[in-house]
Amino acid sequence: MDNFSIKDNIRKIRKERQLTQEDIAHRLGISVTAYRDLEKGATNIVNGNVIRLAELLETSTEEIVLGYRPVQMQGKRLEEIKEEYNGRVADLEREVEYLRKLVKSHEETIATKNQLINMLEKRLEK
Repeated sequence: MDNFSIKDNIRKIRKERQLTQEDIAHRLGISVTAYRDLEKGATNIVNGNVIRLAELLETSTEEIVLGYRPVQMQGKRLEEIKEEYNGRVADLEREVEYLRKLVKSHEETIATKNQLINMLEKRLEK
């Protein structure tokens, strides 16, 4: 287990549940300092604590350890999941293409303005 990603997952879930560090420390039966060390990644999380934290946060151990719930994908066929992600990728590719065109347009505008500035500077020199 990677304590540093686990700590981020715990903090995120705790905040989503609108719980304080004090709330969780009290429910775990540990000091607030000990809990803060756990959330900072300074203390190793023992498997039993992960299970207890999952219960307290009303989530799964997978969500704490991995950052997501694998069970959310149960019932979907692999093809459905691929289609969903392919759709997301296609949307992002369209957005990237739009942004590339926008950047090109801005670059052309800048080039035109630079030409005008150069032309005006030459006139001023005369």
